[in-house]
Amino acid sequence: MTPLLAVLDFSGYALIAAMVAVFAGGAALTKRQGIDLGRLERRLKSVEQKLDALLKHEGIEPPPPPASGLSPEVERLARDPSKKIAAIKLYREENPGVGLAEAKAKIEEFAEGGR
Repeated sequence: MTPLLAVLDFSGYALIAAMVAVFAGGAALTKRQGIDLGRLERRLKSVEQKLDALLKHEGIEPPPPPASGLSPEVERLARDPSKKIAAIKLYREENPGVGLAEAKAKIEEFAEGGR
C-alpha cells in the first residue's frame, strides 16, 4: 500500500477527500430535502482524521499546500488568460460555498502576480 500512497501529491489527496465526501454525503443529500450541514461536516472531519492516521501509519508526509491556496490545477489554468473562466469554475468546485465574486478575485489576484 505504501507505493500507491507515496506517489500521490496534494491534488491526489484532495481528489480522494472529494470522492469520500461525495460517497459519504451524496446518498444523504439525494434522500431528503433538508441538508444537515453540521452532520456532513462532522462526517468529513472523521474521514479526514482517518486519512491522516493512515498516512501517519504509513510514514507519509503530505506535501504542504501551495502558498497561493490554490490547487496546482487551478494555478495552471489561472496562468493562462484564455482559461480564466475555467480556473474560476474549478476553484468554486473545489471550494463549495465560495461565491463567484470571491473566486474571481482570488484567481485575478493570483494571475496578476499575487502568487
